[in-house]
Amino acid sequence: MKKTMLSCLLLALFSCDDGDLQIEQVDFDSVSISNCGKEEDATETTFFFKIDGDEALILDLEGGLLSNETSETGTITSAIPSSSSLTYRLFSDDVSSDYFCSNIPPIEPMVMEENTATGGTLGVETKILSAARNVKNYGHQITITGLTLVNAQGESITDTSSFNYGTFTTSTANSASLEVPFSNYSDIDSYVECLENPSEGTIRLYKTINDEFLSIDVPFDQLVNTVTEDTPRSVDISAGALRYVVADVEIAEDMPCSTTQLSEDINSWYYDSIGGSLKIETLAGEADENGNITYTHNFTVDSLILQLKGNGDDVDDVQLPLIENVEMGSYTTFGN
Repeated sequence: MKKTMLSCLLLALFSCDDGDLQIEQVDFDSVSISNCGKEEDATETTFFFKIDGDEALILDLEGGLLSNETSETGTITSAIPSSSSLTYRLFSDDVSSDYFCSNIPPIEPMVMEENTATGGTLGVETKILSAARNVKNYGHQITITGLTLVNAQGESITDTSSFNYGTFTTSTANSASLEVPFSNYSDIDSYVECLENPSEGTIRLYKTINDEFLSIDVPFDQLVNTVTEDTPRSVDISAGALRYVVADVEIAEDMPCSTTQLSEDINSWYYDSIGGSLKIETLAGEADENGNITYTHNFTVDSLILQLKGNGDDVDDVQLPLIENVEMGSYTTFGN
């Protein structure tokens, strides 16, 4: 059996131990990461374990490292043992999750050997694994580099390579399924304008948040510098003029402005409008000393229906619930 890096470290430390055969057969790569699931918010989970028969690899993760947003590679790290800890245990018999998750741990099986890591750097890389009708599913891949283990005799060994502890998954509502749909975009002051128009006579406006973006294609003649008084302008968006996109990477500036789908190297999910109307209310500010006036175009969407596009093969299109009315921010123009 091919040994993992961790298995080799354990074997090197305990090659003279009576448990040599058991240690040699450790292969935590094939074991799924587990936790007790006691946290209401899964991203607050800090205690993990992997069980292989009578052996366990236990991780106490530093708090605050997990969040439901795509991370930049190498930016989320934790020092072992000062901030996070990793422990290997050998038991007298097979152990189960009850041993770790019970309020009062059982007396048996007994711990025969315990070895704590005294050095290493833990890293977490988070990205979206999949998106669905209502949720985004994130994978938090946990790796450890430069692991140092010490046995009962005080002997230590260090390996500068990395090994994958496992991937922990969490889920969160997508922006369209929040209690107030797209309310997470309200903190962004204004839309950004694409330099190239998606079609003649139309401007594309967008906002981005980490691994997703929201874009609206608006006809130029609906953004005129004229106060709308009592009746807002109305734009039919049933042909995909509003688009919500989720990707497994951080959104770059050029992505929302593309008229084609993102690169095949990027996993992405498109939610296109197939029904609804965009209401535009235009307000005028006071003229400045040069006579220039700021016009604010407030957007509201009525009767919005979004459809998650399938891949055309084995995944069908999925329609989202009706969004009756939601404010969608504003766009500013200038005139005199």
